[in-house]
Amino acid sequence: SSVSTVNTANITSDPCSVYRNFSSNGRNPIPYYYSSGVYDDTLVEWNGWYRLYLQGSSAQIPELHWCSSYMVCGGYAALLLEGPHPLPEDGIVTRDIYGFYPDISGSKQCSKNSRSNPIQVKACPGNYFVYRLVKPPVSLPMPTYCAVVIDTPSYDPCSNYTSLDQSWRGTNETGGSNCDRSTNWNGWYRLLYNGMSTQMPESCVNVSRCGTDVPLWLSGSHPQISDGIVTRGICGNYGSDCCFFRSFPIRVKACPGNYYVYEFVKTIFCYSAYCAGGRLQCPPRKESPVARCEDHHASLFYYYYYYYYYRPQ
Repeated sequence: SSVSTVNTANITSDPCSVYRNFSSNGRNPIPYYYSSGVYDDTLVEWNGWYRLYLQGSSAQIPELHWCSSYMVCGGYAALLLEGPHPLPEDGIVTRDIYGFYPDISGSKQCSKNSRSNPIQVKACPGNYFVYRLVKPPVSLPMPTYCAVVIDTPSYDPCSNYTSLDQSWRGTNETGGSNCDRSTNWNGWYRLLYNGMSTQMPESCVNVSRCGTDVPLWLSGSHPQISDGIVTRGICGNYGSDCCFFRSFPIRVKACPGNYYVYEFVKTIFCYSAYCAGGRLQCPPRKESPVARCEDHHASLFYYYYYYYYYRPQ
């Protein structure tokens, strides 16, 4: 990691005016088996405030919902921010930092049991953050502050997406070893099931469904249109724990017309895949005769049910 100092014309005590640019290349979250493990932030002489960059783009320390199975950030213990980032009007805030080890079992890595030293954070005009980073405790093995790029799309994902209609992703589909780590995701996607709009499930999906071994479901509720783009965690069911595995989080947006778009990313392991069919969407300006159209799991039964009741007149 490299550091350079930014010093604006008017020297003030505002950390948004005086900070150090910190190149965080190699600190993005990746599976530990792809990591070279070169960083140890107990060896860095931290001094003052820092603005993070990753591959030339403004970056930030990810929050706890970024924790994923087998995750490291260039060292061993991945350091994440507890609590949300502040707004500009909040001024300087203090946030706790937690370290997460790449537990090989996958089930305990995201347990909040390894606290690092707290840091200060401030949101700055221009949509970036500065951090007063401090040395983590040496009790954490090779702790490293993580960095991710959270950019705002230059277009509306609701009008620029790819339709993803693969019936094997249905929550009732069994068999198969599909793996979304092998998929070259690019941009935003709208989920369909046999041509009908659907969404990711928000609750546990049985093992070996959705055409894969570990079916992935959305941890947290879908957003409202007023929420804009939100980030949600991804859980994978494996045995007795519905969130035994955690894959990388994704971004989600609610769109006019009662559908969602998702910014899918490569999953953290094989064999795992995103599920489709949490519920079917009511057709525009239609109401289900049983008022349950948002509760139906995607299946051919409901596909033909909707076709019969809502086919063009």
